[in-house]
Amino acid sequence: MCHQCRRTIATSTQRSQQQSATGSFADLLSSSRESNNPMARRNAPTQTAERTATSPPDFAPAPPPSELPRARDTFALARKAVRDTNASRIEQQNRQLAREAERGWSRKDLEQQAIRRWKPGDVYAPHDLSGVEMSKWKRIRRKPRPKYDVIDQLGLDPLKLYRNFSIMSEYISEMGRIKHSNETGLRPVNQRKMAKAIRRSMGMGLMPGVHRHPEILKKEMENRRPSY
Repeated sequence: MCHQCRRTIATSTQRSQQQSATGSFADLLSSSRESNNPMARRNAPTQTAERTATSPPDFAPAPPPSELPRARDTFALARKAVRDTNASRIEQQNRQLAREAERGWSRKDLEQQAIRRWKPGDVYAPHDLSGVEMSKWKRIRRKPRPKYDVIDQLGLDPLKLYRNFSIMSEYISEMGRIKHSNETGLRPVNQRKMAKAIRRSMGMGLMPGVHRHPEILKKEMENRRPSY
């Protein structure tokens, strides 16, 4: 046998093997598609027959792995749950707005009208929530201004006390800030005079501006020191 005939026989054998392998692979793909898609089972014999009779089989893309459908189903379930939650929340808000529109007032409007600050344990009647009772709490909410204070009782002039650091220290904080009239209890006139005297004392250097007087601090430290 010549070399050319041997090559022809070997080539024809390889071609027949490749065609048989390709046909078996195509049959395997078609069977897997039929198992996944029941509608394709009815048309599968005719398609296979036509493919073998007319032309060699074409290579189809591999089917997606089994994890992809599961992931898609999980994502679809999560998206559906979020959609249902949002829909229920929006529906509840719309229902609340509709009720408020029917009655003409909202809960916020009532909370703004409730001047009284309720505490745990308070006993009240429905009459206490009326506007008449709330107006009473509105009138007594602000403390009445004092008609006289300690300066009036002692007959002192705050403007002449700027050299007395012991009295000035009672009306400033530990950081040298002038206290408010709610803390001092002075009348507006005496409060302004006392603040003016304190600023004058600080400007002259008789009072420190950022802390209490050293003599006052020394006395407090001596009182805190234990005696043996």
